[in-house]
Amino acid sequence: MRQHLIPSLTLWLLGSALAGGQTATVSRPLTLQLGSTPAKAELLLPSTTGKAPLVLLVQGTGPEDMNGSFLTFSGVQEGSLGKLATSLAAQGFAVMRFDKQYAAQTFDPQTAQAAYASYEKLSMQDLLADARTALNTAKKQPGVDASRVFLYGWSEGSVIAAHLALESGAKGLIVQGPVLDSYAATFTNQFERVGLKHLSTYAKDGKIDLKGVMAAMTGRGSDLARMQAQLLLALDSTPDNPKLSIYFDANKDGLLDLKNEVLPALRTGYPQQLAASPKYGAAGGLPVLAELAPKLTMPVLILQGENDGNIDPAYARKLKTLLPDSTSTLKLYPGLGHSLGKAPDITQDNFAPMETAPMNDMAQWMKRLK
Repeated sequence: MRQHLIPSLTLWLLGSALAGGQTATVSRPLTLQLGSTPAKAELLLPSTTGKAPLVLLVQGTGPEDMNGSFLTFSGVQEGSLGKLATSLAAQGFAVMRFDKQYAAQTFDPQTAQAAYASYEKLSMQDLLADARTALNTAKKQPGVDASRVFLYGWSEGSVIAAHLALESGAKGLIVQGPVLDSYAATFTNQFERVGLKHLSTYAKDGKIDLKGVMAAMTGRGSDLARMQAQLLLALDSTPDNPKLSIYFDANKDGLLDLKNEVLPALRTGYPQQLAASPKYGAAGGLPVLAELAPKLTMPVLILQGENDGNIDPAYARKLKTLLPDSTSTLKLYPGLGHSLGKAPDITQDNFAPMETAPMNDMAQWMKRLK
């Protein structure tokens, strides 16, 4: 088995061209020391005088850069956090974002392999410490009102943002595509929702052979959908000699029964695999939102695309029920995916650029609280 999520002081004026932007923004490049690694960061502020409320943006899974961009099998997937930062700054907020440790090195073929290996050794506690460093650095910057802080977390970053919101006394927490359940359950759910739907197109009577797996890996689907097919290959497969994984072939017939062999094996295998993970195991992991919810007494805004392939919208709905009714708001977006960009289907959720409406919804929600 393998994990399928590898998938991260000059001033100048920038004009805001986004809908909802009222003013120009000021960019302040910064460098953070994250562990033993220097990382780029940027603070965007409205160009108006006075101190602005602070928003820290925390990315999702993997070594993403400050924009939430990351490397995929298809190339670089551009993130939307730069666009979000510009929109929020133009609407009166100081917005801090930062590269994750080793993110910059993953985009260079010469250093990518070593960078990924180093990143995989980091724990969730390490990532929380890095976000804490970014927050504390931003709070000390001129033009920032350190008494009015908001935390935003996307996907896996929702867990980090929630922990940081609790310890920092944040005025509000925004979670997009939140990780509610355990990582093992979340990854299994991805296969059950996205993998089965994508792979079934290439299967016969619910069973898939090597030819079908190879077709699914290159067929029409999101990177996540095609990664579900890659899961079914043996670890010693090569492009010239692909082989089905015997781990999933319980009856040794050379076919993989998607519902009766693969899904049960994942339900058993993911918890075993992740228990030893530096990031998700007991030693380095962090409690997920289902465990944190009773403690999240600050206002919480939940943003969820209804065509999100990575995170089941049912998780967002359940999180709303676990939070105090008076302090939480759930916004669901039909036709949008994990990035809150357009997604026609959960198997076609390709992290399109974030739509303007969710960005403006975030700004308006924070303005009511600030």
